Amino acid sequence: MRFVDQQTRGPYKMWTHEHTFSESEEGTIAGDNVVYAVPGGQLVQKLFVAPDLDRIFHYRHEVLRKHI
Repeated sequence: MRFVDQQTRGPYKMWTHEHTFSESEEGTIAGDNVVYAVPGGQLVQKLFVAPDLDRIFHYRHEVLRKHI
């Protein structure tokens, strides 16, 4: 199973986030594939966006792990 979020307006030049879910013996495996582009190029992405996204997905991972 999967669903996709795609930004049509917002802070990113482009944002597509695919959420995937698959079964395993231990339960459900949740996955993410994010493709995006930011105004300001690689410098803005490296200094501001990447650390923020790392924090957001790390938090999500921890919350999901607590529900196992």
